[in-house]
Amino acid sequence: MLDLSENKSEAGGTQSIGRATALLRVLAAAGPAGMGLGEVAARAQMERPTVHRILRRLINEAMVIQAPSSRAYHLGPLLYELGLAAAPSIPAQELCTAALKELSMITGDSSFLMVRSGTDSVCLQRQEGHFPIKVLVLAVGQRRPLGCGAGSIALMSLLPDEQVDNLLRVNRARLDAHGEPDTQTLRAIIRKARDDGFATKDAPDLPVRSLSMPVRDAFGNGLCALSVTSLTMRIEQRQSTLVSSLRQLTQELSRKIPGTFKGMASDA
Repeated sequence: MLDLSENKSEAGGTQSIGRATALLRVLAAAGPAGMGLGEVAARAQMERPTVHRILRRLINEAMVIQAPSSRAYHLGPLLYELGLAAAPSIPAQELCTAALKELSMITGDSSFLMVRSGTDSVCLQRQEGHFPIKVLVLAVGQRRPLGCGAGSIALMSLLPDEQVDNLLRVNRARLDAHGEPDTQTLRAIIRKARDDGFATKDAPDLPVRSLSMPVRDAFGNGLCALSVTSLTMRIEQRQSTLVSSLRQLTQELSRKIPGTFKGMASDA
């Protein structure tokens, strides 16, 4: 006889794991400032009592901490400790690091390694260039909604239109908070990146531009994206040279990196 109570319990446990993971993703996107209970609940689209209950348990497990003064929630020390023991998310990540160093050496500007994680893009590596003005728009580990930044545009350019539309719909509120343009404009930017083979994106409030190109696997899927960021005028003056350098590096990575980025990319 089928034990329905056991199945319900199992389903509830699985749902709890999913909710806890969603909250950790929200806090990861919050950065050093952390986030209050109300905002966490709103971003995760969960009821406040549910969020509070899960966060209290995560605090007990040292996966989340709460600042005594601001009452803001932050990722906890256990996550860092577990991360040290975890397998790298990128096969042959040293190849990507070497490519970033070469890109910054050639261009003189800051370069970034971006990957997709659910509905977000994550900065996994950052390399500074020798140009005196450092444009460090992202920190290692920083998350932003897909649609924000040239790296995520480059990755989205490889996705079918239906998936792009779904991601832009899910991320709309967060994209607005980042000062990104409307959905129709973002669709046009993604289509242009698809046609050109590279993405360009201006910062909403700074004279800064990023240029990015995806690294593809053997089936044309996006593994990651390499981006270079500098002053807008500096990118404009050297765009053809930058595109050529990015194309050479991304094609080399596509040939050298086996398989896919396990555990990172997932459908929205």
